Order: sequence, then structure tokens, then C-alpha cells
Amino acid sequence: MTNVLITGAGGFLGRRLARVIAAGAPLPGADGGKGPASRLELVDLTAPEPPAGTAMPVACTAADLADPATAAALGARGADIVFHLAASLTLDAERAPDAAWAVNVEAPRRMAEAATGHPRFIFTSSIAVFGGDLPPETSDDLRPMPATSYGTHKAIAELMLADLSRRGRIDGRSLRLPIVVTRPGAPTPAVSDRIAALIREPLAGCDVVSPLPPETLVPLASAGAVVQALLRLVAVAEDDLPPGRALNLPALTVTIGEIAAAVKARGATGGIGFAPEADLAHIVQGWPQHFVSARAEPLGIRPDASLDALIADHLRHEGAGHVGS
Repeated sequence: MTNVLITGAGGFLGRRLARVIAAGAPLPGADGGKGPASRLELVDLTAPEPPAGTAMPVACTAADLADPATAAALGARGADIVFHLAASLTLDAERAPDAAWAVNVEAPRRMAEAATGHPRFIFTSSIAVFGGDLPPETSDDLRPMPATSYGTHKAIAELMLADLSRRGRIDGRSLRLPIVVTRPGAPTPAVSDRIAALIREPLAGCDVVSPLPPETLVPLASAGAVVQALLRLVAVAEDDLPPGRALNLPALTVTIGEIAAAVKARGATGGIGFAPEADLAHIVQGWPQHFVSARAEPLGIRPDASLDALIADHLRHEGAGHVGS
């Protein structure tokens, strides 16, 4: 019997992860074996939709993780595995850091401290924990020096969950994500979605303007690569975890110009223009460009094989009605 809880389950990563788990992905059980989850709880501000066609018991819960009692109650649910994907992202954290702190730091703390049964607590951290004068390659062991409130929150949460693991409350594991593409639906002002839109919108026949110049390097991962990495990380034996229990998800590094060329080669009917925005470019230039991990590959955690494979992942799972889908 393996009970699984996913926060942020209404987001595109959460929905994708929920579909894979509901379809029977093997997960570590309390008895040391592997098998499908016996129960799945999906949590977000608005109750998520359950995955279609599953016979597994699925609870869909509306919850505000910024509320202390709500976060503690979720932690005390008795889940064997928690995938904590919920977050207040970069621009929101810059505009309202106190509100973002409640979601990004206090919520996972309250959930972990209220947990029972030593659950595996999988935390999606971020490339944004790194900043400052970065080397050509950013590895697992580079000292985090975040340049945004969001990155600071993620770095604090990584350390906090590692300490709670040391104290025996949870079995915490943090995966630092690069820019994840491509979220379906209407564009949002989030930094990552401004980049994701360069794939999504032209393939949907819509013109889009890039806020970054063509030569800008960006480290990307598909939603499929992230989900596979999360499932691999939850399966790793506790003794095989790296120091600090955090590692980078290796990324595929491409330029904005290469993205434009790749979607055009896929037959996109929408165009990409360029109107660089200094503030957004400053944020992106402060992130790692080559996001690597010596520890990930031995654990079976790998980047997308190519930009075309990354685009194919979007079209296969989220691009219904788009060119090439």
C-alpha cells in the first residue's frame, strides 16, 4: 500500500505526474517492494481534475498552503510519498516576498514537521538557487548564491528539508529544475512561461515576441524529462542520496534563436519577433546556462536527448491541435 500526495497538482507538471502515477508507474512501497500507488491525493488552490480513466482511488483537494493549519493537516495525512510541486514563482516572489515565503518555505516546513511515518518528501527546487558570477558549468556542488527572493526561498527549503531528514522526520530529496517547457494554455507573465511561449505559441499558429535576444542561452527540460527524473529520484535508496540530498536536473542548453529555428522546422505557422526586455534578461542572465550534474546520470536522471525531442514531448502530451501533433 503506497499513498501518494502531490501539491501543485493543478499545474502542468503536477497534472503530468498525476497521469503517470495513476497509470500505474511503479513506486517504492513501505515494505521495500515496488508497485503502483494504492491511493493518490491531488492538491492545489482549486481542486484539480482527476486523471481520466484511472481505477485508482483519487482525492482532489482545494487547499491554500499559505494557511499554517492547512499545510500542517496535509503533512499529517499519512502519505508515504509526497511530491511537493507547489510554489510562488519568481515574479510573484519579487512583488510579494512575504506571501511567497509562506508558500515556498513555511508550507513545506509545516508539512514535513507534521508528517508521520517518515515519508519520502520530493521537493522541486530550482536553478534559481544559483546566482552571482557563475562558472561555465553549474554543478551540484556549486555554492548557492541566489539573486532573487524565489531562489533564496528554494535554497532555504533545501537546507531545511535536509535537516529535517537528518532529524528523522522525513526522507527528503530536492531536485533543482531548469526552465521547464512547455506549459499549455494561455500565456502568463512568469519568466519561464515567457520562454515556453516561444515553443507553444508558434506551433499553435500564433505570433509571439521574445523578450530575450536570439543569442541568449537557456537551459531547458521537457515536462516528460522532469516527471521521469522525479520518479527516478523517489526510487533511489536513501543511502545513495548525495550530500545535502539535492541535485541538479541536467538540462539541454540552447539559444533562443535555435528554439525559433526548431519550431519553424516543425512547421510552425506563427512567427517569433524580438523585443528584449532588460529586467527579464537580467534575471535570465543571472541563472546558470549549462546546468549539469555528475550525480544524476548514475541515478538514471538525464536531460532531453535533443531540442526536437523536447518539442515532440510537448506536442505528444499537451499540443493537441497544434502543428505536428
